[in-house]
Amino acid sequence: MNGLIGAIVFALLAAPAWAEKARPLEAMSAQQRAEYMKLMRAYVDTFRILGRARACNLNYDPAPLRREVELRHGEKSEAVVIADMGFLAGAENRPLDMVLEPVLPAPMPCDVVFYMKDMKLPELPAALRID
Repeated sequence: MNGLIGAIVFALLAAPAWAEKARPLEAMSAQQRAEYMKLMRAYVDTFRILGRARACNLNYDPAPLRREVELRHGEKSEAVVIADMGFLAGAENRPLDMVLEPVLPAPMPCDVVFYMKDMKLPELPAALRID
């Protein structure tokens, strides 16, 4: 199963990501691609916590942050797919492929998740912005 997820992620990362605010993947340098992967892993972390909140019966709405990802990268971009994968992984307490989570995060107790209600997305790195 992890191999299948990895193949999907690699296929999605290879496809152009036409974004409203973020630079398309095909136009990125090697350094920008590294920044992009760090951003995708940060999205996984953010949405994993939101999924965990759902599992803890905390009603944190992931929709505003998901819309922000859509605005940054495009409605049908791999960033949105990765955010959704992170949310489901958090809600189901399961790992993702090593590409997206090289180190599995420690389990987060529900009483800690409670304090994450005002989470925001990580900043879009300057190297990935379209001016």
